[in-house]
Amino acid sequence: MWRTTGLLCLFALALAACSSPGAEDDDDTTDHPDAGASGDDASAPDAATPDAPPPGELRGVWITRFAYSTQSGLEAIIDRAAAGGFNAVFVQVRGNGDAYYASTIEPWAQRLTGTLGRDPGWDPLQVAIGRAHGHGMELHAYINALSAWPASGTVPEAEGPRQHPLRDHPEWLAVDSTGTNRDSEYRWFSPGHPEVRAHTAAVARDILTRYDVDGLHLDRIRTPGPDYSRDAVTVAAYDAARADDPALTWADFMRDQVTATVAAVHAVLLEVAPHVKLSASVWGIYEPLPGCNTSRGFSQYYQDSLGWLDDEVMDAIVPMMYWPVEPGACTDWAALLDGFMAGRAGRHVWAGMHALDDGAWDFAQVLARVDEARAQQAHGVVVFASTYLDAEPARWADFVGDDRTPGPFAEPIATPWMDWKP
Repeated sequence: MWRTTGLLCLFALALAACSSPGAEDDDDTTDHPDAGASGDDASAPDAATPDAPPPGELRGVWITRFAYSTQSGLEAIIDRAAAGGFNAVFVQVRGNGDAYYASTIEPWAQRLTGTLGRDPGWDPLQVAIGRAHGHGMELHAYINALSAWPASGTVPEAEGPRQHPLRDHPEWLAVDSTGTNRDSEYRWFSPGHPEVRAHTAAVARDILTRYDVDGLHLDRIRTPGPDYSRDAVTVAAYDAARADDPALTWADFMRDQVTATVAAVHAVLLEVAPHVKLSASVWGIYEPLPGCNTSRGFSQYYQDSLGWLDDEVMDAIVPMMYWPVEPGACTDWAALLDGFMAGRAGRHVWAGMHALDDGAWDFAQVLARVDEARAQQAHGVVVFASTYLDAEPARWADFVGDDRTPGPFAEPIATPWMDWKP
């Protein structure tokens, strides 16, 4: 028998007043979630098999840590998402080695109180779970996996019993061939360090054993560039591996380290919460389209997102395709989605999109992407991000529309079934 994923979204709720996004040292534009044929799990039920699951569609929105600062503000965003017909919210609860929940491993986030480690007096993850489940929505705990601290800042001493991981383990820092971190946005954890992988898995275990989440969502699950991480532990591991296999390249080795981090999280999930969905926001271009020279997740950031699906260590990927449907362009949303769908290996693709086009709200483009995702039989869409929808409350309402002009989310639907989940 198939497992339902919660009650259908409630739509009688009126749109609440917008809450202002918090002050940002890197905003939603920069801290974005890391910016085919249908399978049996998405096909229509067979009349001869009444227990087959109905088709579903994930309708998600990312809520970054910059979008909320109070309990009422976070609840209001989730209320607006429910009223807009969304059936899943991806709420960020780890930004850079810190916690927006009562972690037993890492300190409370500095943004909540101004002091790293200080208890804010409320638990954003628990609040989000209660509010989302109250609307019959899925709650996916969204964590930055390998971003460690803003590049421009110094990790302070935390108040309370838990210090930031880089305070206790500076050797976990990912560095390039100069021996430093030169990324302009973040300092990063090194996926080539076994203790980093173990720590990341421990963070997942902490959440999965103590919170009733429907999904765990990984962001920043990559390196900051092709020259990382040249830390001593990773280089020694590469040298040892290359002694056994002289043909092993740095790129293949580092892709294996990132994949090993994913696999460590997946192993914990299978052990303690196998029903929970593991997903990741991934680079929107796996490899460049024919004749194009663009950024690429596989060879530039060592993120083998399609390999994770094929290895069955990931349930769903969310390609961050933050461009329009533009036939012939090297960033054509439809062509990029087609590549991800072709390589999904029987797992799910939830098509990611930016709410804005060239910085402006153009719902015709949003609708075009939703229509294209449905035409390609993707398993849903995820919109980046709540902050851009909150800029004008009517933007949420466009997704449901009205009687004369129904929106793409006008009719409630359950999230899609995964036949490999218990």
